[in-house]
Amino acid sequence: MLDPFSTLAEAGFSQQAGLITAGAEDGHWTPELIAGLDWLRLAELVRAIAAHSGCELARSMVLEDGSVMFAMLEQVNTPHPRRALVKTAAWNEWGATPETVMHFAREVRTADRARGILVAPGGFSPAALLAAQQHQMEAVDADTLHQVLLSLPAERSDFFFNIATAGDCRAPTCPVCLRKLEREDLTSRSRIPEASVIRHVGLVADHVQAERLLIAEGAEASFLHEVRCRELRVAGKATGDFVCEGTVILLPGGMLDGTVAARALKVEDGGELRGRFRILQGPPQPFVQETSRWQWICRNTDPKPGCENIAFEPHGR
Repeated sequence: MLDPFSTLAEAGFSQQAGLITAGAEDGHWTPELIAGLDWLRLAELVRAIAAHSGCELARSMVLEDGSVMFAMLEQVNTPHPRRALVKTAAWNEWGATPETVMHFAREVRTADRARGILVAPGGFSPAALLAAQQHQMEAVDADTLHQVLLSLPAERSDFFFNIATAGDCRAPTCPVCLRKLEREDLTSRSRIPEASVIRHVGLVADHVQAERLLIAEGAEASFLHEVRCRELRVAGKATGDFVCEGTVILLPGGMLDGTVAARALKVEDGGELRGRFRILQGPPQPFVQETSRWQWICRNTDPKPGCENIAFEPHGR
């Protein structure tokens, strides 16, 4: 069981009446801002809203996937207060699928006569909404939270805004040590296919790269993206932008239209080049596919067990 308030307090915030306070900043709530919050800021915003409505809250349980779960009592001043179990979606999901709902439903069943409230800022798929209705679960997304915040008194809404957006409010927190995660850039390199055969008739929307590429007899392909290869043999018809690090060979019945750049060109009887052709200059380019991406990882110099396993995907970046 972890109490996220304690770490925010260590970062310079103060705890008053169960809430973390910070300096005021100008700004307004939007669903996009809410969906872009750190999972910890989002969880504490949900807790703050619940506390403002008069609920009695238990401590938060922070899971390694960045989801937060806590129990609370609603309608505490009535003869029949209700129990509820609240959970925010995992960081790498952020939205809700039917599987997300079913998993939380099993967790809710372990609580005594409690209803479930699932908070998924990224939204609920239609099937997830149906599953939530079937399990009598409240589905809360960023738009729902936005409407709730707009319904609050302006002073209280602004107060929550200042809390949620103080400092770096978007970079996620490590759910193990509760320190901010840092960006890690990743680059992967893989060789392109040795050979590829195109028999397509119509538009080709994929990025096509291959050592040896054959436009088969009967094909009539129009490529939307630049085609790269080391050898291109054309027995059918193709239109597009072609870059060949070796020789383009137009076989009998083959037709190439568009722009063609190659080291050499060979046109056999019955082959036809309708496009613009130029000779490639300079050294050959390596035929590898490079994919660049990044993720959030924990670089705590004094890590806790489990910090090394944390890897969060970016949200909309």
